[in-house]
Amino acid sequence: MFDRIVRVIDAFVAGLGKLVALLILAIIVVMITEMIARGIFNISLPWAGDLSSWLLVAMIFLGGPWALARGNFVRVDAVYDRFGPRTKALVDTVFSTVLFALFCGVLIKYGGAFALKSLAMGERSATGAWGGPVWVAKGLVPVGAIVLALAWISHLYHAWRGDTQAEQHEEGL
Repeated sequence: MFDRIVRVIDAFVAGLGKLVALLILAIIVVMITEMIARGIFNISLPWAGDLSSWLLVAMIFLGGPWALARGNFVRVDAVYDRFGPRTKALVDTVFSTVLFALFCGVLIKYGGAFALKSLAMGERSATGAWGGPVWVAKGLVPVGAIVLALAWISHLYHAWRGDTQAEQHEEGL
């Protein structure tokens, strides 16, 4: 049963990561559109700066779980790389999980409150005349943290099974 849950998490994280990776193309399109509007038509698009920033937020918070699943998440590897697979699993389970839980807990609690407050007050973008809803970008903080926590559970599962990053990549991560 847990194998199936982890496979679903892995597939979701991989699919989301690949989708989020395409956001770089959307950012490029937005920035080129703004450059053309300014350079050729001498107008500025009030939504371009906000939208490109918000797409970057989406890439960071929704792409983090994919980076974790692929073994590209931030870690100090100077000592960790010298450990065997079981020791790495133990270190991740005991020490890293505590730090990770604190990190995700703060993002979920305070990021969620931040997003809900923005939604409740109907906060709109103050940087442009377009008035985009700010809660959408702020909501990516707790959502990304939840997906990151799920990816961490999968990471620990694979670590204790002794799965290597190469094996996980072959499975579609």
